[in-house]
Amino acid sequence: MSRKYSQELLDKIIERQGIVNIKGAEVLVKKLPDSDERGAMDPRLYKDMKKQIILMKFMPKSLLKMDISPKSIGKLRKMFCEIKSNPMVEKKIDIIHGTVKATDGYKIPVRIYKSETVKENAPILYYIHGGGFFGGSPDVVEELVKLIVEKTDILAISVDYRLCPENPYPTGHEDCYSVLKWIYDNTESLGGNKNNIFVAGDSAGGNLTQYCTTKDMEQGLGMVKGQLLLYPTLNMAKVEDEFFKWSRDEYEIAPKYKAGIEMILGMFEGLSGGLGEILGTTDIKNEYLSPYIREPKGLPPTFITVGEHDFLKVECLAYAAKLTKAGVETKTVLYKGLGHAYGDNVGVYPQSEDCAIEMGNFILRYSR
Repeated sequence: MSRKYSQELLDKIIERQGIVNIKGAEVLVKKLPDSDERGAMDPRLYKDMKKQIILMKFMPKSLLKMDISPKSIGKLRKMFCEIKSNPMVEKKIDIIHGTVKATDGYKIPVRIYKSETVKENAPILYYIHGGGFFGGSPDVVEELVKLIVEKTDILAISVDYRLCPENPYPTGHEDCYSVLKWIYDNTESLGGNKNNIFVAGDSAGGNLTQYCTTKDMEQGLGMVKGQLLLYPTLNMAKVEDEFFKWSRDEYEIAPKYKAGIEMILGMFEGLSGGLGEILGTTDIKNEYLSPYIREPKGLPPTFITVGEHDFLKVECLAYAAKLTKAGVETKTVLYKGLGHAYGDNVGVYPQSEDCAIEMGNFILRYSR
């Protein structure tokens, strides 16, 4: 079990990082550890994606649009459930499998992660995986969760919520919120601190994370101490304001990578454009599916991270600016040379490990 990169590359990311102001928000920019080329892809990512980029050149544009036929969903699920991380966690971490009862009686699978040196009365990370609401699984992000646990000795819990389209909105959202309430009600038996529960999620899981925080605020329960949003889906309705207007002009792309990056942006645009159909609703312009439109004042401390070439970058940085303007304590991390889903690549890309470190530091900083 080891990294596929050197410790030197990990150290270089920290050495070369710096803070910039984007639309009024402080953003910690993580440069490539071994390249100064503006708009370049990370060389490790480019090597992994080169074959895929070549194949995409010959794909008809119709295949880049969301198709919710069982055959199409099956293919996409297989792709979104691929485990890409390289095992690198050395500390012994016990994984306990259990279930939590949903509002309709369904037993929601959960996993509890405890290191051999877990803190007493530990902070809790509640992690919600991504996958476009129809794919993904806790397996895909398990190495990320384990790495955070290894580095912080906190508790972690992940959820295997029900997926669309078989389980239309708001089933998956309500599953995730049911598990949050269960965690809060059972912190003592879990060995955790109910005052230090942090909810996190990537991509669609970021949307589900914000849903949990929003519902907690609406019900006045005060369960969520902080939230961590990894390249989250926040503005499905693409509502424009002073901070957000999507444009390819927002992306700096080196000529060598132009064709590949633009194809990837186009693919995600096609996928995101069909999320309402996947979710089984025409009402994507609500404050749960498009939390960007909600007044953010009063949100707990929020961590946001996104890649330079992610289709969701524009809305993520706009959300950071909006939260900052509203007085929400916000930590924003932008990774140069990366696109979407780098949390799935622990042990493969140094930025993935760096992100885990940043997440752990954020949780420890805001724990009482």
